[in-house]
Amino acid sequence: MPIVFSPIALLISAILIGLSQQPIGLGWLAWCSLIPFIFVLNRVNEIRHFIIAGLIWGFVYYLVAIYWLANNIGTTPFIGMLSMLSAVLYCTLNIILICLVIKIIKNYFNEKWYWFLPVVWTSVEYVRHMDMLTGGPWTSLANTQLDYLTLVQNAEVTGIYGISFWVVLINILIYHYLVYPYKNNFIKLMIIFFFPWLTGMLLEGRLVFDVSKPLETTIIQPNIKLSQKWKPNAVRENIQVLIDESKSAVNNATDLIIWPETATSGYILQGNDYYLKLIQKSLKNSKLISGIPYYVDIGQDRQYFNSAALIEFDGVKNIYHKMELVPMGEYVPLSDFFPKLNNLNLGQGNFTRGTDFVIMDVEGVKCATMICFESTLPTLNRNFVNVGAEVLIYVVNDGWYETPPQPQQHAKQVIFRAIENRRPVLRCANTGVSMIVDPMGNISHELSLNEKGKLEATVMPQNIITFYTRHGDIFAQLNVVILLLLVFIGLIKRK
Repeated sequence: MPIVFSPIALLISAILIGLSQQPIGLGWLAWCSLIPFIFVLNRVNEIRHFIIAGLIWGFVYYLVAIYWLANNIGTTPFIGMLSMLSAVLYCTLNIILICLVIKIIKNYFNEKWYWFLPVVWTSVEYVRHMDMLTGGPWTSLANTQLDYLTLVQNAEVTGIYGISFWVVLINILIYHYLVYPYKNNFIKLMIIFFFPWLTGMLLEGRLVFDVSKPLETTIIQPNIKLSQKWKPNAVRENIQVLIDESKSAVNNATDLIIWPETATSGYILQGNDYYLKLIQKSLKNSKLISGIPYYVDIGQDRQYFNSAALIEFDGVKNIYHKMELVPMGEYVPLSDFFPKLNNLNLGQGNFTRGTDFVIMDVEGVKCATMICFESTLPTLNRNFVNVGAEVLIYVVNDGWYETPPQPQQHAKQVIFRAIENRRPVLRCANTGVSMIVDPMGNISHELSLNEKGKLEATVMPQNIITFYTRHGDIFAQLNVVILLLLVFIGLIKRK
């Protein structure tokens, strides 16, 4: 097949995969969208053609999936567009790498190479997601399947990478059947397709949860626009909105009230304690977890943190500092090695990473409170569970993006965190999407984007330890080992 005809197939493939991501969420498209991509790779041999194929497919896919980066209202249109294009090009390296690895494997396995694509894709996803500059697993193929709860129950064992593996494998099996339309190949396709649905049902059916420590919880979504949140002298006004929305929960003696990330735009724990006392007075017997800005003075230097605090009527009990910061949003990558990079003014913050896994005790229930982007990171979440977390809480401010799809893409990923660790999830967002998710991944309560309101629910903390919580991404790591062997064999064959 001449390379000139290949872009059409690549464009179709990449766009269809993009449409399978949230919030459109046509997840079934992901089961066959890679077929044109496989078709092209099977018909090219020169290394430059593999690079071109990866560049076209990757650029189009990531453009469809994360174009919203250009709509960040916290920066200028030019900087927003530049940031988006830079992110798309950087993430496209993932796909170019996949294509280059396939080229090496084809040196030995020839036309049978595509059977190894699930291993290659899963391995590259896993390794590249360690690099936060790629957004972690934000655009993982696994996220295309979030609407199929029975299927994604398998994340309790394999993590998200087992779901990505399956998506690629189904594409391979369909492609193989189209090329070799034999009855046996169709039967193999059906077996592999339905197997994870069966195991998902078995995982759903075997779980028995502890219901002995119910936690009465209220999530407040104030829907305070950023133009109001950061308006000079608006701290009191913004806090009063949150207090007013929390009154009914306080009067009902709710155990825990949750406010979103940077709910208090002022430094309420430093200097004048007027606002802290105002909040404490309003709580009565309820406890509050709220996102707060925070700083620490060390000599002549001041370190700023994106933090969350557990506040009670008689004091501040815990403070958690965000550990995984957003690249170019909360810090400049490589600035530790090249301090002058901090002089760049691209609208980013200059925060310091937290170092401690802080567990907050609420009526005897151990809660992990993470901040915004941290909800997308499987390893961080399982580490919190391994140090005792019985409930996962996320305080979020997605107000930088006032329109879909960013808030929906961000919110839906907590379903995986619930399933991986079998923990209830409480997500509190400033402008949405706030939600409560049970350990099976079911969304029991939800507030939409740009909606003001509250969510009230009785949450059942859990302390079981899943296979994934205990062993982490061992499935993905096994794929990496296999891939290294395949690459070694391919390089030897080339020589």
